[in-house]
Amino acid sequence: MLTQASSVGVRLMVSYRALDEGTDPLFLGMLAASFAVPALCTALPAGRLADRVGGSAVTLAGLLTAALGIAAMLLLPGKGPLLACSAAVGLGHLLAMVGQQASVAHANATKGSDNAFGTLAAAASLGQLVGPLVATWVASLTQAGRGPNPDTSAGLFLCFGLSVLAMPVYLWMHRSDRVLAKNRLPNGQVSADMRVLMSSRGLWRLLTVSGAVLVTVDLMYAFVPMWAIEENISAATVGALLALRAFVSVVSRVGLGRLTRRFGRKPLLIVSIAAAAISLLALPILGIYGAAVAMIGLGLGLGIPQPLTMSWVVSLTKPSLHGAALGLRMTVNQLAQIGLPLGVGAVAAPLGVVGIFWANAALLAGAIAIVVGSETGQEPEASESGP
Repeated sequence: MLTQASSVGVRLMVSYRALDEGTDPLFLGMLAASFAVPALCTALPAGRLADRVGGSAVTLAGLLTAALGIAAMLLLPGKGPLLACSAAVGLGHLLAMVGQQASVAHANATKGSDNAFGTLAAAASLGQLVGPLVATWVASLTQAGRGPNPDTSAGLFLCFGLSVLAMPVYLWMHRSDRVLAKNRLPNGQVSADMRVLMSSRGLWRLLTVSGAVLVTVDLMYAFVPMWAIEENISAATVGALLALRAFVSVVSRVGLGRLTRRFGRKPLLIVSIAAAAISLLALPILGIYGAAVAMIGLGLGLGIPQPLTMSWVVSLTKPSLHGAALGLRMTVNQLAQIGLPLGVGAVAAPLGVVGIFWANAALLAGAIAIVVGSETGQEPEASESGP
């Protein structure tokens, strides 16, 4: 929860800091992409490392990296350093996420993972609820004379504190790492199993859907501030809207295992992603109250698919490859985070914020089509036993 609160707060503050310096939609897209660039080459190795040494060590390394990136962001002004520091924070966040997901997968290697990943995702959503509210509130305390733009230094300092506060918690994650010794395979067997996994059509369909959903979260944090400034909406209101979205995501993830057993992964994925696409179509043309309704739809659409894609990828792999498979999922997510924000930012130049959100809705429509033609590995009333 603390990790996500810090990460979301940083993304908001970075966008506002860039807008303070007089930027355009393309540079905002570059910022969103910079959060993913260094992680692109490290997600899969991080997953493999988590399979060998445990998720707790990888998570702690990620928190340290993110905290250093935020500290540098506070000390170094200018657009260039902002891009570099955003990349460092993105790398740290990636390591922390892979470590956490690997720990959950290892601890649930012989039983169902839908509910376990739902719990992890619910905790992440709590962080996404708290982060925007607290970061924008603190940043607004000293914003006098700045119009709708907050004091980004105050917000970033808070995010640094959240990352530091999270570090001691991961001492308790070592317990789940003890499962590793039972499932570890020789390196040659792991490499052979990875080749089989990489050739699976079902895996690549899953990874495409996962990337489309995750990039929607990134685009929202990058471009909602732009929409708010155009509509003269305060940063505190933006924080409240994003917190509402996160709250709905938390609620949607409670008891997700029971929902999956009753309805199956595929129907849940189709309905939730459709809710997000419709909300993105409506958001830029609605007023502040309509935007609140759209955030409820986005909460459902971004809350349910992420834990389901995590448990889906675990269902396709052996216990000894859970970390590597989740790292591969994160790698594809980073590819989406790099290419799509740049493309959407370029579209936004002539079309404005409406084009940003509508292009994202079209992307989610493509993800729905992929889910319809895929086997997700969980049918209604099925057992939650692992592969």
